[in-house]
Amino acid sequence: MTQGARRGWFASPRVRRVLARIVVVIGVLLGLIGLLTARWGLLFVGIIVIGLGAAMGPARIRRD
Repeated sequence: MTQGARRGWFASPRVRRVLARIVVVIGVLLGLIGLLTARWGLLFVGIIVIGLGAAMGPARIRRD
């Protein structure tokens, strides 16, 4: 990528933070539903989604 190239809207730390929080909330809800209904697949998916949301945070942006 060239020096003057414009970055996409996803590269903004504010957008990344909002999307990461939304993904983490979805993961928490899936985990809670899985725990309360004893559906262990939902609990497992909720844990995975929480981890993905944490990895999407603004701290993961790599500057050139």
